[in-house]
Amino acid sequence: MRDDPDYIAAYVMNHIMGTGFTSRLNQEIREKRGLTYGVSSFLAPYDRAGLYMGAMSSSNENIAEAIDLIRLEWAKMADNGVTNEELEAAQKYLTGSYPLRFDSNGAIASILAGLQFANLPIDYIATRNDLVNAITVEDINRVASRLVQPDKLHFVIVGQPEGIAAR
Repeated sequence: MRDDPDYIAAYVMNHIMGTGFTSRLNQEIREKRGLTYGVSSFLAPYDRAGLYMGAMSSSNENIAEAIDLIRLEWAKMADNGVTNEELEAAQKYLTGSYPLRFDSNGAIASILAGLQFANLPIDYIATRNDLVNAITVEDINRVASRLVQPDKLHFVIVGQPEGIAAR
């Protein structure tokens, strides 16, 4: 949930796992193996429940292998967490790209509305990067062991997947 004290650590962890070109999922599934057109993960903090979700687009013949790799990366995150290098790269990206979001009146209005909707403090824009930079490897590894639960990972598949038995 957005008010969880570990939300920022989960946000940074998710960036490492599945946000952007350098994420683990993108590197392992798209770049190294060419199994997907795109793969990502995201936090979905709703009013009464928080979800950790993802999306992927792939061909029917590649979906089973891609899902196996997602499961593998999910287990690696749960068991091993992240490295110092991954954390530093994520912090640089997340803090460096944040100001770029404020590039128009519409974008600023949308950000301010989102902050209000999430009940974030009025100084969040000024303190957000400090929160991201305060996250440690230990924080993420603790959060990963709590939130990333491989036995609870589920997939919804649309199409005619090959190599996947109906469940």
